[in-house]
Amino acid sequence: MKKFLCSLTVLLFSTVVVVAQSQVKGKITDKDGAPIAGVSVKVKGTTAGASSGIDGTFAIDIQKTEAVLEFSGVDLVFKSVKVQAGQTAEVVLERSTKSLNEVVVTSQGIRRQERGLGYSVSKVDPNLLLQKSEPDVLRGLQGKVAGVDIRTSQGTPGSATRIQIRGNSSFFGQNEPLIVVDGVPYSNTSLVTSNQTSGGGAYGSGISDLDPNDIASMNVLKGASAAALYGSRASNGVLVITTKSGSAGKTRKGLEIGYKSSVSFEKIANLPVFQNQFGPGSQNNLATGSNGSWGAPFGSVDSIPVWAGYKNAYPELFLSDSLPYRPIPIM
Repeated sequence: MKKFLCSLTVLLFSTVVVVAQSQVKGKITDKDGAPIAGVSVKVKGTTAGASSGIDGTFAIDIQKTEAVLEFSGVDLVFKSVKVQAGQTAEVVLERSTKSLNEVVVTSQGIRRQERGLGYSVSKVDPNLLLQKSEPDVLRGLQGKVAGVDIRTSQGTPGSATRIQIRGNSSFFGQNEPLIVVDGVPYSNTSLVTSNQTSGGGAYGSGISDLDPNDIASMNVLKGASAAALYGSRASNGVLVITTKSGSAGKTRKGLEIGYKSSVSFEKIANLPVFQNQFGPGSQNNLATGSNGSWGAPFGSVDSIPVWAGYKNAYPELFLSDSLPYRPIPIM
């Protein structure tokens, strides 16, 4: 019985020694010697894994006397290292630069990784805006971002453009998002000089002054969380635009000239039919200076007095105080 207990004790001690010799410890740092936390450490060919702590240290068990450890992490270059059992490994990982292409601009020029944000962000490729020849940026954005509704007041080139993100948020208030260009709020107010329901002019908006060729990046921030970055003005969302700027270090190839143009055509669907039987006024009553065209019929009088407002404004056009009351042929 004593021999059996002694043999069992020796066997357990040997097992502990083997386990102790099968553990690999180490520290993970960057090229500057700073520890890197949260690095995934995996034994190649197995499911065994661990991660580095705040001080960059790790410990992992291997089944053999030697193994290959694989190190990976966010913004880090993948690396594999061959280690021996009981070895203390010093691993240096490099930062990856490829992930810099997946950043988005949020507020005040802050760049964040899109997957690290807690709200919806849509990134628009500026080259897509140039696929169609449009008079302003917003029309080129139409159909490029989900949940963004872009409408024009008229079909006339240069007319005002209206943008909404995720529908209306107010019955009577402003429903357009905040537009920020290079960190500065940009006004997209329609330039109205008269009533749009009765006037025939095409009213433009401020965003039409921005050249689509000058845009370097465009991000659409949606929801209330995005509005928190800019305050109450961004309650309907934010359209963040960054324009192109010069950069140092590029080799000059000589004089370069880039030219791009566009042209728009309009075709009139139909023309109204004008009457040419009655003069100015209403209800068959003659009234000079009236906008109505249902006054006294032509031929009922020989002449009418010149409206004083016209004569005072353009005295050179009138040789007398009266004009012949006759129809003007329609061209």
